[in-house]
Amino acid sequence: MVNDDGPRKPAWVGFVFIGVSGLVLLFGLCTIFAGAVTVVQAWQEHTQERWPEVTARVENCRMQRSSTGQRNRYYIDCRLGYEIGDEENVAEVYSVSAYASNNGPLAEWVDDHPIGTPVAVRYDPSNHKKIVLSPPYMPGGGPRSANNVRLLIALAGGFVVLLFFAWVLWTRFRLNLAVGHGQPR
Repeated sequence: MVNDDGPRKPAWVGFVFIGVSGLVLLFGLCTIFAGAVTVVQAWQEHTQERWPEVTARVENCRMQRSSTGQRNRYYIDCRLGYEIGDEENVAEVYSVSAYASNNGPLAEWVDDHPIGTPVAVRYDPSNHKKIVLSPPYMPGGGPRSANNVRLLIALAGGFVVLLFFAWVLWTRFRLNLAVGHGQPR
């Protein structure tokens, strides 16, 4: 028989526990996803570092608007020509999209790379049309693994903190249930 005369836990404790449990699940899934993306991207970057290097020449390099309206978001679009043996190749490389002005880092990079400028690139030995820039990179370019690792650490830390908070709530929730219903601990 249940004793209803004991102290009762407030209803919001259950809702807080459900909310924290949802955040634990969300942070856990995000941590797994960020971990998988970090591993894949780190492997790609590791592989690309070992590709052969060749000097390409800028055929065309410009800033392209990537948005409409009042936003001034642009990206760099460069067409590069390069030779591998007797084979002539052309490839496009792009920067990340960013807010830009006529004197920002995107514009400076384009101004520093007029037609004919030599640019060091690495090419995929199995697909000569696939290239990546060698340093110095376009603004916002280059390896991303370090940023991914920082994000992964933040998500994993959030997951651990929320998991601990959920555990504390759960133990108090169970304790309140046991005391509230007169059941032994």
